[in-house]
Amino acid sequence: MAPPAGMRVIIVGGGLAGLMMGIMLDQAGIDYHILEQASRLRPLGTSISLHPVIRDLMDQLGLLEEMEAMSKPMRGITVLSAKGRRMGRIDTRTNKRRPDLHEFLKSKISPERLTTGKRVIDITETQSDVTVTCMDETTYVGHLVIGADGAYSAVRQIMYKKLQAKGLLPEVDKKPLHFDKQCVVGMTAPLDPARYPVLLDEQCEVKVLLGKDQHTSMWFLPLQGNRIAWCVGGPDPHQLLQSTDDSASQTSQGSSSHNGASRGSHHSSTGHGRDWYPETIVEICEDVRNFKCPYGGSVMDLIEATPKGLVSKVLLEEKMYRTWYHGRIVLVGDSCHKIVPFFGQGASQAILDCACLTNLFFDLRSTEADSFLPLFQEYVDTRMETSKIASDSSREFADLIYEQGFKADIARKIVLRYTPSWLLRMITGTIHTDRPFLKFLRPPARKVYPNQLQEAQQEAQHQHQQLQQHMKQQTRHHNHPLMHLKHQPSSQSLQSLQTLSLQELEHQQSMQTLQEWKQQQQKSMQQLRQQLSMPQLNPRHSR
Repeated sequence: MAPPAGMRVIIVGGGLAGLMMGIMLDQAGIDYHILEQASRLRPLGTSISLHPVIRDLMDQLGLLEEMEAMSKPMRGITVLSAKGRRMGRIDTRTNKRRPDLHEFLKSKISPERLTTGKRVIDITETQSDVTVTCMDETTYVGHLVIGADGAYSAVRQIMYKKLQAKGLLPEVDKKPLHFDKQCVVGMTAPLDPARYPVLLDEQCEVKVLLGKDQHTSMWFLPLQGNRIAWCVGGPDPHQLLQSTDDSASQTSQGSSSHNGASRGSHHSSTGHGRDWYPETIVEICEDVRNFKCPYGGSVMDLIEATPKGLVSKVLLEEKMYRTWYHGRIVLVGDSCHKIVPFFGQGASQAILDCACLTNLFFDLRSTEADSFLPLFQEYVDTRMETSKIASDSSREFADLIYEQGFKADIARKIVLRYTPSWLLRMITGTIHTDRPFLKFLRPPARKVYPNQLQEAQQEAQHQHQQLQQHMKQQTRHHNHPLMHLKHQPSSQSLQSLQTLSLQELEHQQSMQTLQEWKQQQQKSMQQLRQQLSMPQLNPRHSR
């Protein structure tokens, strides 16, 4: 089977999602053209985190070897207190790479298939094709349009305007993007490994330094080329207030997602959000002036070693849109699910969107308008739930790091100190249970994504054995809270471990806080089992 002869796709947006979409379509034998608003493609940010399942897709596309040469495997995330004391660790098992990934992907696109300086202002459809009109009055014709133009997508705005005119746009999609956090990111110039020996490690690990009595935290990550990426972030009450004012203004004007294509398009191309001034970047960095760098010295040493061109401020918007397609238009990546950048979900979920759509295009039999509707709905049915889990997980992790106060401290202690490592890996791995491969290409040469269920079962058994050994050593303490685990199946072990954590922390918190945490844990485990579609773990009974 093959896609219809002569099928042509117009991709709007030359970021990571747009480039990956083009590369996959090329491998599927589908003609395409990419339109990018910016006159020069410039990747923002300091590093991109991709889950191992993405490496399988890169292997199929023949890009894995080159991609790994510019990246470092990431072991996990270690959270430190303001004084540098280790609070806990989360095993993530992803890959971190520098912005040259964007340039690498661009090099795989034929120059004649990528046009910059093209700002889309209109999309018109007929029964046989679709026409994209740009501000310079040029037009591009194809059979469908893919909106890969980011959080402030011009394609989404045009599509939503048409739906609203027909009375078909859900109320939830009329609301603006939500953002209440901000960060400044940077990447140093090459550093001396003698001063920072961590640069010589073959793998890397994120270090998160929590601010004392303030919401600001700082992240550190060693990269290839003897560089260190850093991020200073936290809640942004001023931007939150501004977004509230904008929301009220937009509601009174009857706007769709965002009023004015000019403003949204501007943000899409620059990626800077709104009201960015150099003094605000300096002000945010001043919040961490007295932080100690986990690699030695002061964090200001790293900030001052960062070229100005490699420092940018980013608003951490988020929103899960309900409407992903209409007619011959379909959205991917941040255009339809903007995820805060924690656990590296934004890039990974966008690439999974592209893989899912390309597989569906390969089975398409006709380019008539009616042929796309069931295909797009299957795409939404496949991708929306997993994207929602990724979005929720990223937001919850951001809140876990940034929130201050008694309840936030208790939550961090429970998650980072008392939750078993195998369970944390299962929860983070649940986001990637949707693991599509490009069915029109050879299978991956090596399956780099581990069997999540088998790994979890093995670690649960190991955890159970450790508990048994500990009980034998503590037989004189008959009232020890772990004793009741001895003859129970491990399907109840998680619940018992949660109870243990609560008993150890009960003197530090109110019963209301305990009950809230219990309910949240029960809900999380129910979602986890549903997503994995698996029975409860049942390692053998002890004898």
